[in-house]
Amino acid sequence: MAGSSSESRVVVGLDFGTTYSGFAYAHKSKTNDIYTYYNWPRVGGGKPYCKTLTALYYEPGDGSVANQKSWGHLALTDYVKDLAHFQKMKARSQVDLPALGTFAIRFKLHLADKDVGESSAANLPPGFTVARVITDYLRNLGTTIMRELVTKYGQHVTVESVQWCITVPSIWSNKAKLLMQKCMMQAGLLKSADSPGGSPHPLSIVLEPEAASCYCHHNMPELNLQQGDRILVADIGGGTTDIVVQEWIGKSYENYSVKEVTCSSGGLCGGTYVDENFKRLVHAKIPCLRQFTDKNSSSFMTNVLKKWEEIKCSFGDVLTIGEDFEISLPPALAKEWQAFDEEKGFRVRDQYDELSLTHSDMKYIFDPVVDKNLELIAHQLGQTTDVKVIFVVGGFAGSPYLMTRIKDRFKGEVERIISPVNPGSAVCQGAVLLALNPTGIVSRVAKKTYGFKVSRNFQPGDPEEHSSLVGGVKKCDVSFMTFLKKGDTVDVDQCVTKKLTPLTSKQRSLRLTLFSSDDPSPQYTVGPSVKEEASLVFDIKESVGVTLPSINVSLYFGRSTIEVQAVKENSGNPDRVHQLQVPVDFSGDWV
Repeated sequence: MAGSSSESRVVVGLDFGTTYSGFAYAHKSKTNDIYTYYNWPRVGGGKPYCKTLTALYYEPGDGSVANQKSWGHLALTDYVKDLAHFQKMKARSQVDLPALGTFAIRFKLHLADKDVGESSAANLPPGFTVARVITDYLRNLGTTIMRELVTKYGQHVTVESVQWCITVPSIWSNKAKLLMQKCMMQAGLLKSADSPGGSPHPLSIVLEPEAASCYCHHNMPELNLQQGDRILVADIGGGTTDIVVQEWIGKSYENYSVKEVTCSSGGLCGGTYVDENFKRLVHAKIPCLRQFTDKNSSSFMTNVLKKWEEIKCSFGDVLTIGEDFEISLPPALAKEWQAFDEEKGFRVRDQYDELSLTHSDMKYIFDPVVDKNLELIAHQLGQTTDVKVIFVVGGFAGSPYLMTRIKDRFKGEVERIISPVNPGSAVCQGAVLLALNPTGIVSRVAKKTYGFKVSRNFQPGDPEEHSSLVGGVKKCDVSFMTFLKKGDTVDVDQCVTKKLTPLTSKQRSLRLTLFSSDDPSPQYTVGPSVKEEASLVFDIKESVGVTLPSINVSLYFGRSTIEVQAVKENSGNPDRVHQLQVPVDFSGDWV
């Protein structure tokens, strides 16, 4: 077994997506050979794809005791089969109906902050938590990955020799990023204090648009980017959209080196929201559809969604412009739909065995989501100048309509708008490339203002309700001590250090609470624009009565997650008391 000091042999880029997930990998002895996995189980044929369904199916029961039955594409197959059997028994008026298991999809969206947008994630049943289902999914994915690595490289490759790189949206909070790390540990992929297994190498958390940027640079040398050229990367996946603007500062094509120009941004406007609009339209066109599916086999909706996926991927192509799309309906539904219209006195249609989607219908389905993406791109372009290229990657980038709208909107503002071949694999391959070139990202732009809550002498205008007397001196207890301002550019390894001390020499501990704010210059740690990020507690009891101790707190803001270090002074024996990523507390509904 490799020890923590041994070098990793294989780098794995793991793209855990809202709708689909996949991975790429490379052996460190052959860094030019990056492989993407395509051999996922498929049901009903179809061409190979670089990802499998992000889904789990559990046996019946409370989440605290239910066992997993299947995952990926097979989870959907098993769920549909069990649901069809359930509905069949229900139609026969069976008293003892078979119990249905739990089918979990789109659970990644539970990690998105509420201020990012309205999530389409379904609530999890009792006993299930977001951490539980993500951990279970990663465990299955890890098993497939290790089986592939052993097949490719031999038995000497174990989980201890893997450097894991997991991709996350740039719009995720620090708490969401750290929850992914915890789930990787619980899945047995990362070494933790509670488990002897897993990789001893630190997890690399890679921001999805940055991985996509690296992939595009590596696979498109013909762009001939020069120092100072700026690019915009729009990673438009199943659930999230992430956008980053970078400036190329490398001296050669081989020397990938970029810096962030603006605050990265994004929202919940990926391809699954188009699917939701489609479902709403279908139910609006067929008012009796819900009661039909409640008492009939669910295979109908499964077939409809398969047909819809074909339509979605072709809409906007030159061959489909102006055409209507037809979806065949089963005779039983056609009969029930006609009877419903006649009973309600609605105008009887010419035919009920097909559902027609006109061009106007398709625009109704697509435009609300596409328009959000266009505005996100426009906002980023408005923050800077001289953007040369727009790269569009992610699963939804395969939509001809989305690409046509992007090109029509921005063709006069940038020289080129490109979606690379196989845009769905850009993120996982880019994660491997960044792991092999960890200095490629030079600096980032702070999306929020960060600082600690401190107590200082009270000043006119300070909130009276947050004041106190310490040694006869009136204090304001909610002052915001800024470490980094929103919009500041910070190098990846740059840290900000400040000295903090307790209020009195009698304190036995010092609590530091880190806050973030959308306000560039917040005065207080209370108010709607301020959010608590983490709380750290330092033991200073050995200094009581001797001298007033101080703690030098250093924060690294330029990395993909915020990191905190602290060194205690004036305690007789200075020592580092904390070296950790925040938040340190995983309390909350996710766990």
